Amino acid sequence: MTHISVTHLFNAPINEVFEAVINADKYPYVSRLIHVERVRHASATEKDGVGTMREVELGVMWFKEEFTAFQRPTQVDYKILEARPYFEHQAGSFCFKKRGIMTEVTWSSTFHVPSSWQPRLVSTVSGWVAKAAFRSTLMVLDKRLQASRQLRIKGKTSL
Repeated sequence: MTHISVTHLFNAPINEVFEAVINADKYPYVSRLIHVERVRHASATEKDGVGTMREVELGVMWFKEEFTAFQRPTQVDYKILEARPYFEHQAGSFCFKKRGIMTEVTWSSTFHVPSSWQPRLVSTVSGWVAKAAFRSTLMVLDKRLQASRQLRIKGKTSL
C-alpha cells in the first residue's frame, strides 16, 4: 500500500482556494497535461457535494473519482472508481486550512499498484510519480488562481 501526501500554501482566502481546487467548472483545462471534468452533479440543486463524479487527467494518468465526503470549505474525500493505468484506490482527500490570509491545501491518497514485478519498487516509484503529479497540479492551480485574482483587481481599479 502506498500513501502519499502533498501540501501547498496558496496566497488566497480559503473559499477561493476551495473553489479553484474542487469546482471543475473553475479551471476545466488546468494546463496541457491536467484536465478535470465533472461528469455527474451531487444533486439536482448542487453541482459539488457527496456523489459528485469527476474525470481527471494528470499527464498519462486518467481516473474517474466520486466525492464520498464534502465539507465546504475544509475537506473533500474521494474514491477513485476507475483508473488507467490500473491501480487499486483506497481513499483520497483534500484538506483546506486557513493560515492567516493564506490557505494550506493537503492532498493525500492511499493506493496499491498490483504487480508481480518488484512490488516494493513499483510502490515506491508510483508514489514518486503520483506525488510529483499532485504537487504540479496544486502549483498550476495556484498560478491560475493568482492570475484570475489579478485580472479581477485590475478590472476593479480601471472602473
